[in-house]
Amino acid sequence: MVKYVLGLLLLSCSVFAQTTLLDDISLQDLQRNAQLLNGKDSSKYENQSFMIRSTSALQELETNASEKFKVHGLSFRHTLQNNNLIPLSFNQGTMYPSVGFQRRWSLGVHFSWKFLDVNLQPEWVLAENSPSVPFAGNPQDGNYWTRIFFLINNNIDQYRYFGYEPLKTFFPGQSRIALKFGNVSTGVSTENNWWGPGFRNSLMMTNEASGFLHYFVQNRKPVITPIGSFEGKGLIGMLENPTMLSPEDKNFRPIWPGGIENKNNSVRMLKAFIVNWQPKWVPNFYLGYSFAQQNYFTNEDPQPGKPFVENPKMQLGAFLLRFALPKDHAEFYAELGQPDKVVGPASFFGDSTKTGFVLGGRKLFPLGKKKKSYLQLAIEFTQLQLMDPGLVIDNDNRFGGPLHNSWYTSTEVRQGYTQNGKLLGASIGPGSNSQTIYLSYHRGRSLIRLNFERFARNNDFYVYEYYGSGHANRYWVNLTAGVEAQIGLTKNLLLGASYLNTSVNNYMWVRIEDNIAEWSDSSTRSDYTNQQWQVSLKYELPHGRR
Repeated sequence: MVKYVLGLLLLSCSVFAQTTLLDDISLQDLQRNAQLLNGKDSSKYENQSFMIRSTSALQELETNASEKFKVHGLSFRHTLQNNNLIPLSFNQGTMYPSVGFQRRWSLGVHFSWKFLDVNLQPEWVLAENSPSVPFAGNPQDGNYWTRIFFLINNNIDQYRYFGYEPLKTFFPGQSRIALKFGNVSTGVSTENNWWGPGFRNSLMMTNEASGFLHYFVQNRKPVITPIGSFEGKGLIGMLENPTMLSPEDKNFRPIWPGGIENKNNSVRMLKAFIVNWQPKWVPNFYLGYSFAQQNYFTNEDPQPGKPFVENPKMQLGAFLLRFALPKDHAEFYAELGQPDKVVGPASFFGDSTKTGFVLGGRKLFPLGKKKKSYLQLAIEFTQLQLMDPGLVIDNDNRFGGPLHNSWYTSTEVRQGYTQNGKLLGASIGPGSNSQTIYLSYHRGRSLIRLNFERFARNNDFYVYEYYGSGHANRYWVNLTAGVEAQIGLTKNLLLGASYLNTSVNNYMWVRIEDNIAEWSDSSTRSDYTNQQWQVSLKYELPHGRR
């Protein structure tokens, strides 16, 4: 057995790769599908909305409590990935968007004793961080870099890549120290949180960025009341800022350093909560609301007439919906929100032009009466592009600066809704849209999946750069097709691997003609093809699993 495990470790060190099938948030899909299969295991997940996902949520559903000291699980994980040309990534937590080889190791131990619950799961990341394709801007627009900073970089830290040197970083990872009192758990954690029903995107919380230090309180299982069941989580955390300049800084600073906003680099405080309700009268129907607010964690000097000065803040809100249909082995869901606003019925329905949304569904097709294997079809649409160009272009000053209404950006908290240069919310980012379809075969913990996606990056910037120009062939669009596999080699061993091929059209919203391609065809000077490979290994020794 030892030789077998070592052989797989060596395999994982010699293959290129890209995907995060084996992270705990992805693994909760097995529980979610069990609920939809309506089989013998579905009662374990009764009243579970699966709109609050994390390592602690996965472990709560899979381990038995004990009054004695008990080790619930020991784990080792290793992930190796490679991008050959473009630093593409999504929902990868502590891993970086980078070119070349990148590795992540994680060691974990989960134990409890009476009311104490501890999960220590740090992560180490090493990235080659090789040079990406050279890019100098838009040779047809001398104001290109100014526009990049005015709309994007001055209002959010969404890095395409991190510096030009190899990266070596230690993260606390999916760790927590919690106290459990009855149905309530509270403590401190650095784990990732996913809030929302989507599988590719969520408006409020995802695992796109690394986890941040936060204090939390949550219920351990749904609270049953006369009007239905409730579940929720609240947290207060500290967000970090990147220690290096954005990759665009070297291009713009020599041109106009005064066009770069000086950002307050103090730690930011995030306060957020999510509440879900399963109405008694509509089984398997879940409604939710999530909210987040951040502000700089600094104390400004009181001013005359204002004994307390509130620091600049940014806030977001969203409504959630999931309707599970176990008898039909299907579900559909939605998440609707607005950028930089406390979302209430009046503001939400009174200003629909700012709305962003995630819409999706999945259908399972059991194979055989025992439902040990099944096919799954999943579709998801996300729109973060502002629906009205008038929310980007200032009609009173067409040749001046833009309006600032895009998702996750802020003129008050100029790092935007980010943690250490990566987004806390949907990985596609401000102004972007995506359409994703998955078709997969599942048996136990094993699966093989085909996926296809169209991803239009920040159409808000496209509007600002090209509005009224007639350049409808300059949207930055990534078209991805790939295959992923996850294999349960033994009871304790999981192996995941993937290959993704991405056609990158009009990189950074720039098209450079090559005098060969037609108007709508790919140009060899501004379009690229990126290949991503990844292999992931998880070895776990569980104790007391249900």
